[in-house]
Amino acid sequence: MKLPAPVFQSSILPQLPIHSDFLSVIRKKECLFVYKAKAVSTNKDVASPNSPKVEPETQSKTLQLQQEVDMVGTPLECPFDLDVLKIQDEDFYSKESMESSHHSELKTCIYKPFSSFEARGILSNFIFDPSLQSALPVFCLADAEDGERTSVLGIEKGRNNELIRYKITVAGPITSTDPTIQLDHLKSEMAFLTNVEEFSTRAVATYEAYRGVNVNSDTDTSEAFVRLECSWKNPSKVLELPHIASQAKVIIRPLPGETCSGAYEIWRQLNTLQHLIKGLESLEIVWFVKASQKTLREEIDKLIAAFCKDDTYQLKEKVEVEELYDEQLIYNRTPMDFIDHLWELLSQNCSSFNDLCQSLQYTLQRAKTDHPMVFFDNPTKFGKMLRQNDAPPQLSGMEPVSLLIEMGIEKLKRDYLYIFSGNNLVAERVISMFLPQDGTSYIDQLNCLTSIQSAVEVVALCHRVLQLPHLALRDVVTPLLEHFRDPQNFGREFSFQLGVCLLKSFFQRQESGSSVEKWRVEFTSSNDCHPVKLACQLTATHLLDASSTGDGERVGERRYNVERYLSKSDTLLG
Repeated sequence: MKLPAPVFQSSILPQLPIHSDFLSVIRKKECLFVYKAKAVSTNKDVASPNSPKVEPETQSKTLQLQQEVDMVGTPLECPFDLDVLKIQDEDFYSKESMESSHHSELKTCIYKPFSSFEARGILSNFIFDPSLQSALPVFCLADAEDGERTSVLGIEKGRNNELIRYKITVAGPITSTDPTIQLDHLKSEMAFLTNVEEFSTRAVATYEAYRGVNVNSDTDTSEAFVRLECSWKNPSKVLELPHIASQAKVIIRPLPGETCSGAYEIWRQLNTLQHLIKGLESLEIVWFVKASQKTLREEIDKLIAAFCKDDTYQLKEKVEVEELYDEQLIYNRTPMDFIDHLWELLSQNCSSFNDLCQSLQYTLQRAKTDHPMVFFDNPTKFGKMLRQNDAPPQLSGMEPVSLLIEMGIEKLKRDYLYIFSGNNLVAERVISMFLPQDGTSYIDQLNCLTSIQSAVEVVALCHRVLQLPHLALRDVVTPLLEHFRDPQNFGREFSFQLGVCLLKSFFQRQESGSSVEKWRVEFTSSNDCHPVKLACQLTATHLLDASSTGDGERVGERRYNVERYLSKSDTLLG
């Protein structure tokens, strides 16, 4: 005989007291938080938590009948992190939130919980009635008096419309050695739930290899990351590393301007160039704070003295010039001509428009007698002025700014050319197609340089974080340049497939699973008519509040939350 639906019918659910401000966001989505009643409530229809306990025999019969409709219960313990709620264990249901950042009724009111049995009954309605699933995710407050000390039960709809079940206990998150998530236990549960012995096993893991934040950025995407997504068959243990013959999807989002990036210095020069081009259009330029303690004339004299000799390759012994890149990127362009170094000097030390005019005029006067070395193919207007023996021309209007912009564009073009072709990552004829073309507007040339800079940031991350072999980098560069050539992809992710064997250096550092953010094992029955899939997913992120780090989080041993779902054909079972 089929048991009638629980007392919490869909028509009654909307009448339950809903507290939508308890934790208004779960993974950046609004959720409903369902509790039994406030302590100050006078509703006599709601049972009190202090009501007499049901006799064991009666309770056993009730539980047996409820199994037909209870789709939330599970024999597998799945404790979750409760630290994010900032609530003391012993006072969880009797006092206000201790340090809650949510200024809501929770601060001043006491909520009466359901029993875990009642909470499962409520959530079962959301499984049976698809019309209610638009309200997901939903969480029910429980009394933590069952064997697992369950404090919150919840349901959320996943990306593939599967229902993900959450169980939060006061026990806190689990460790990788917790016996409740060992692979043999999960296999036994799959066999118990499906009554089949034959099923396939597949593991999916997400590794966060790197995450960086640009504190100076005002954009919403001010976060860089390197993420690996791996999938392989027949894992032998929970949190196992990917099989060496499997494939990994590498997802990288660059963040130009990271100070720890090997490409930071070239980004700084590109940012200066962007500032000058915008200032030339608006006729308003905020000049730079002088970086050198010497006067500009002294610096120019020193630079000319170094470049008026034939042996320009000994420049480093004659003048102190900071390297363009640090060791993280290993691409140093040598030699650079006088125009390249003059751009670096003036773009950091001109504190006014007059400083720029006087410096350029003084350089032309000195060059008439000393003739500093300029590449013969340097197309800049100022380079041509230096090579001429005529009297130095008088600079007028905004011409000095235009000359400086030309020097910067040419300098960065040669830098990018050397990074990709000089280090044998791509042929020169290929990278030349992506470089700015002479004769186009400054804005168009700036856009070209900006797109290439994004590609450089990705190459720098691949080199520093993943330590990819040179041949693997070569295969990535051309599609990388094509990707960021599209202006719509600026600031977006770039992804590519790579064999796990090529990521050996990275995974050798992951023996403890220190950077695995998500690890899922899926069991799928071999019955084609009614396939059943059971999945257990471990996540290192906090369940209820992604912004919280948890005051009690231990350093050294990573702890995981557990998400589980069971699907049968096209029917969602939670």
